[in-house]
Amino acid sequence: MNYSALIHNRKSTREFTDKEVVFAQLEAIQNYYYNSVRRLIPAIRTELYCFGPNSGAALEGAAGYNQFLVGAPQYLVLLSEKHALAEINAGFMMQDLLLKLADMELDSCWLTFTDSEEIKGVLGITSEKNVVAIAAFGYGKKVVRRLRLNIRSMSDVDLVAKHRYMEPKRSVEDMAFLDTWGNTQGLDRYIGFFDDTLWEALYAATLSPSYLNRQAYGFLLREGTVSLVSRPDLYNTKIDGDLSLGIVLLHFTAVAEEVAGKLSWRFGQDAESLELPEGHQVIASCSL
Repeated sequence: MNYSALIHNRKSTREFTDKEVVFAQLEAIQNYYYNSVRRLIPAIRTELYCFGPNSGAALEGAAGYNQFLVGAPQYLVLLSEKHALAEINAGFMMQDLLLKLADMELDSCWLTFTDSEEIKGVLGITSEKNVVAIAAFGYGKKVVRRLRLNIRSMSDVDLVAKHRYMEPKRSVEDMAFLDTWGNTQGLDRYIGFFDDTLWEALYAATLSPSYLNRQAYGFLLREGTVSLVSRPDLYNTKIDGDLSLGIVLLHFTAVAEEVAGKLSWRFGQDAESLELPEGHQVIASCSL
């Protein structure tokens, strides 16, 4: 797959047509999961389930996007054994699956949930593993221009045309820092030393979806090492935050490896050694 192009072009879809996803496509998705899907931590055991449109009624109230269920022809449900990095690994894997769907010209949308046992109950899943990620997919409806009223205060109101469901994402300069957190001086020159590879990988990271597009993370570049750092965010639950971390790692990794070869991420680095602000945590680091 051309990850750079897929990441750039994929859009989250929250309205689907009734067009059927045929059996051959569902089989191809399962084959990809079993044989080719990228796994951040291969040792973590996972299971993938695919459910049809009738499952939408069962999921009502248990899963959705910002508390509203997205009705779709199909749903992917990823389960994982318990592990400290289960949700980060799940975000990594599921986003790779969703990019595969995009490569198959299928549209998709991440769904949020809070209770694994409730999801398993309404869908009749008997596995001992936990639900860690859910996505809706199928053929999206064409998005027409929508109007959005922005009310920042009683004296600051405007009406804008909303052409897509995408909200603005952070730029590379807002997400990547050099040597110390928050420093961008010399960043362009440092990134340029690695030709376009590092910039392309960081740009792909800026396009990563996250809950409410909060993107509560950033990258610290220091002495040939890239570290993904999580930022405190009151809007993110732990599972939504961890899934987002897995997604951004997938975007960075997939694009970087197109040129630089295999990356090996290390977990559990000490935040104090990087002099990070209070509440910030080092999630993973790799050498360039």
